Formats: sequence, structure tokens, C-alpha cells
Amino acid sequence: MNKKWKIVGMLCFLLSIPAIMLIYPYLNTPSRGVHTLVTSLDKAIPVVKWFVIPYVAWVGYVTITLIYFCFKDPALAFKTILVFDLGLLACFLIYYFYQTVGPVRPEIIGHDVLSQLLQYVYQIDQPYNCFPSIHVMSSYLMIRAVRNHPRLNKWINWIIICFSTSIILATLFIKQHVIMDVVASILLVNGLYKIVELVTGWLLLPKRNLKPVTENTLSI
Repeated sequence: MNKKWKIVGMLCFLLSIPAIMLIYPYLNTPSRGVHTLVTSLDKAIPVVKWFVIPYVAWVGYVTITLIYFCFKDPALAFKTILVFDLGLLACFLIYYFYQTVGPVRPEIIGHDVLSQLLQYVYQIDQPYNCFPSIHVMSSYLMIRAVRNHPRLNKWINWIIICFSTSIILATLFIKQHVIMDVVASILLVNGLYKIVELVTGWLLLPKRNLKPVTENTLSI
């Protein structure tokens, strides 16, 4: 298939992510009962306001990164988007049966830009749908995708790794998630990525060249 049409196909496939995310608001409620995974270590983590910047930049960052994959390496884009979709479905299934609540949100005092931005995040994002964290799942997926990938620019790889890491840390330092949410998200991505790699590798396995068997003839 022409590379141009592969790119178009991947860009269309990318729309599957916002389509699946339409389910999210219906699960972001405590109506089914909630559990808490907050530990004493989570309570000891301080609020660092500037982490709200990478947190709110998450949607734009992930979108741009996936579009970059579509143009640079459609095969990588397909694998990454597929893991993203499966990760979302897995998260939603867990949210339905095991809804958790995040850490206690502190009272934000101040009228500076960071304080107002953090207050806005708390207003629009309910403290549910926490385990696993979609922010962490998608951000770590970007790291997993570019890791040891020879066809991508190494400087862009480092930017992706650094920004993804800042988003993961942001979920803890603005009190949106707890450590168990982060751990579960990383384990989920590693498991799904391995499964997708195995399945796609098996489907794309080239057929072996079999030599035809010929009967040996004896001449008298």
C-alpha cells in the first residue's frame, strides 16, 4: 500500500480514541460505590503547582505525538493507537467494577495563574476514574513506543520521554492520582504492548519458502 494512504488510514484510526473516550463521563461518578488506594506515602507527597502545566497539556501533547507517529512510521502508529484503545477499554472495565476515589484535594489559596489553573482542573475533573490512570497510561505508552526505536529522531524521542515523565509525575504532585494508579497504568501498558507485538508479529510473519518434494528416480 502507498505510504500516503497508510498515513491517511492511521489518521482515521486515530479518531477511535476520542470515540472511545465518549464513554468516560458516564463512569466518572461514585454511584457504584468507591474504594480508596491512598497510602501514607501518597499523603506525604506535596502539592507542586507548576506540575499543572504538563497535566493540562496532556491532550494536545498526546494528539501531536500520535500524529507524528502516523507520518513518521504508520506501523508504529497502528500499534500505539491499538494499545491505546485496548488500554482505554481495560480502564473503563475496571472503573465500572472497581471505582476508586483520588487523594484528598487541598484547598488552593492564591490568585496566580497556576493556582487558578489548578482550581479549574479540580472543578472540571471529578476525583474518580483513578485506577488505572489514563493520563499515566497514555503518557507511558508514548515512552514505550519510542524506546529503542531507530527510525525516530533521537532528540524528539528524548522530548517525548521527558514530557511524558512530567505528566506522570504531575498526576501525583497535583493530587489527582495515587502511586497505585501509576503502577497499575505502567503494568497495563507493558502487558498490552507485549500482546499486541506478539499478535502483529505473528500475523506479519513471512511465509516460509518450502522446497517442493520430488521423488528420486533410479535409472537402470
